[in-house]
Amino acid sequence: MMISTVLAETMIVAADATPTEFAEDGTPIGSPGFLGFVVTFILGIFIILLMLDMSRRARRMRYRNEYAMAREAQERAEAQRVAEASPTGDDVPRPDTAEQGVAEHIRRAH
Repeated sequence: MMISTVLAETMIVAADATPTEFAEDGTPIGSPGFLGFVVTFILGIFIILLMLDMSRRARRMRYRNEYAMAREAQERAEAQRVAEASPTGDDVPRPDTAEQGVAEHIRRAH
């Protein structure tokens, strides 16, 4: 019984809280009005542009990763071909430290 009384009183208060007065421009008092619509619309456009930019960046990162993996596979195949061509392995070209640093940078996950 106690809960139904509290619920009934809450319903009465909620019904009384509906706006019945109107401003000069015809919008109910308490309504965000035209300015609220404009702000919400601009925010929506901003969020859509942000999502497009993030998807573009994610796609670019994926392409860079695929390129790095293909290049690494190509370098491995080249190194293996050179190693198979020289049985002693003495004349295998060694990358200098700058090239090695670039290759290591490409292999690391960003």
